[in-house]
Amino acid sequence: MAKEDYLRRSPIRFDDPDYQICYEYWLKIKGDRWAPAWHEWQWLELPTKIIPYCLVVDVKYDPLDFIYRFWGTAYVTMHGIDMTNKSVSEIRSPVTAKNSVDQYSEIVEFKESIGSVYTIQTGEHDVLHVQTSLRMPMTTNGDRVDQIVTFADWREKLEDIKIEHLRVYGK
Repeated sequence: MAKEDYLRRSPIRFDDPDYQICYEYWLKIKGDRWAPAWHEWQWLELPTKIIPYCLVVDVKYDPLDFIYRFWGTAYVTMHGIDMTNKSVSEIRSPVTAKNSVDQYSEIVEFKESIGSVYTIQTGEHDVLHVQTSLRMPMTTNGDRVDQIVTFADWREKLEDIKIEHLRVYGK
C-alpha cells in the first residue's frame, strides 16, 4: 500500500494475498449492495490463519461508539487483554484508539471499505509501528453501518509489540 496515513477507498487492491482474499470475500457477499449483512459473514470462508488477526466492532449511535464484538486471539496475545464487549476508546494507547475511532467514523460516514496504512505506538513516546488494515462495513437493513470487520496482519511484529505493551502497560 501507499505511504503512511494514506487511506484508500473501494475498490482496493492489496499486494498481500491475505488482505486481498479477505476483501474479495467481502465484495462477493455484498454483491451489488454497499455492504453485506453481518449474518452473511462466514468465518470458515476465510483462511483460518487470518482469523486471529480480525476484529469486529458493533457501531453504536447517539453517541457514536464502537464496541468490540470479536477480538481475535492474536490481539489478545499482542495486547495482553481481551477487549470483547469494550469500547475502542478503552484501548490503552490513546494514539491507537484515536486512529481506530477516526477510521471507523470514516466508514460510518462514507459507507465503504477502506484500506489504510497508519502509525500505532504502545505509549505516548514509544516505538512506532506501521499498521496496514482493511476495514469493511456491514449493515442490517441497508440504511447504516452496524458492524465493521477489520483484518490487520501482525504476524511479523507480534512478539515485539507484545513485549512493548507489557513494558508500557503491564498485564
